[in-house]
Amino acid sequence: MLDVNQVLATAVIPAYNEAHHIERVLAPLSRVPQLKQIIVVDDGSTDDTAVVVDAYRAKDERVRLLRLERNRGKGGAVMAGIQASTTDVVVLLDADLINLRAAHVSALMGPVQQHRCAMTLGIFRNGRQRTNVSHRYFYFLSGQRCLRWSAFRHTAALRDARWGIEMGLNLVARQQKLPVQQVPWEGVTHMMRLEKMSGPRKYWTYAEMWADIVKISVSYSLKLWAANGRSPKWVRQFARRPSS
Repeated sequence: MLDVNQVLATAVIPAYNEAHHIERVLAPLSRVPQLKQIIVVDDGSTDDTAVVVDAYRAKDERVRLLRLERNRGKGGAVMAGIQASTTDVVVLLDADLINLRAAHVSALMGPVQQHRCAMTLGIFRNGRQRTNVSHRYFYFLSGQRCLRWSAFRHTAALRDARWGIEMGLNLVARQQKLPVQQVPWEGVTHMMRLEKMSGPRKYWTYAEMWADIVKISVSYSLKLWAANGRSPKWVRQFARRPSS
């Protein structure tokens, strides 16, 4: 008989000022029975993201809000959510997805739950032209993933990742020779950074993102070289279950 933690999964959603978008993600997740937990990590938001999530908890008791006192960046929020989860299978989702359905999430989880691969990537198809192109050429940066965390124990480099969290996961998978599978998501798209921000600052965030990607790529490569091909381990400790 399989351990329940090998069957069920935890959804981790990093969110920064996503009060107007987060419910579009929570609604379809509430229709995915394979999810044991739905953890929204409020990464120091200044809007009503926490209020919206708290209100949604009345509809689905699996929803949990984890508030960070300061903004840690996407990588820090993701790792905080993973640390708080109690399942081995973890689903990572952006908080600004559009047209997400329960079937998309189940399709993303299936190959990992069935041990056909260690990680899946959700790839947008026929959503919007901008995001279609982005996922066609930069599919490896997709933030929509399902992974078996026990296969990603060599993750010391991920703790300090911000925008580079996806690249960090890719590097771990490649170094450990873990199988990765792409899962097409028909009709799904998301709000792009240029659409959510105003002023010249929004263009600078792209430079910051690519700087983080390069930083974690170089840092991880140096760690491998220093360890003679072996990356240092950081093992997530599962949260304690309440005693009966």
